[in-house]
Amino acid sequence: MRISKLTYLAFHLNGALGSGKHDGVSVAEVKSRIEAGDIFSYLENSLGDDIDLSALDEADRRELIDEWADLAVAVDECRKMGVQRNGLCLLVAYLLEGMQRRLPP
Repeated sequence: MRISKLTYLAFHLNGALGSGKHDGVSVAEVKSRIEAGDIFSYLENSLGDDIDLSALDEADRRELIDEWADLAVAVDECRKMGVQRNGLCLLVAYLLEGMQRRLPP
């Protein structure tokens, strides 16, 4: 997946965060939705017009769900990413990690 798709999604999530309307989205809820495989439908339903996922096709979504599921079990988000309470912050951190992983060494 191109980094431009990751930044596109990160910008939308950052905008949703900045709106202050989605402060109740918890880390636990986001991790649960990733594990269930329905994070994207959850985001569309929860964030409404504050998110646009049209740039992601099904293969992109599956790739991100798999990547985020691995991160959710392997990474201590508080220690490594500085994320403690907001699930949208967690997704932005996961996207930043994904960008790092896709850059050439």
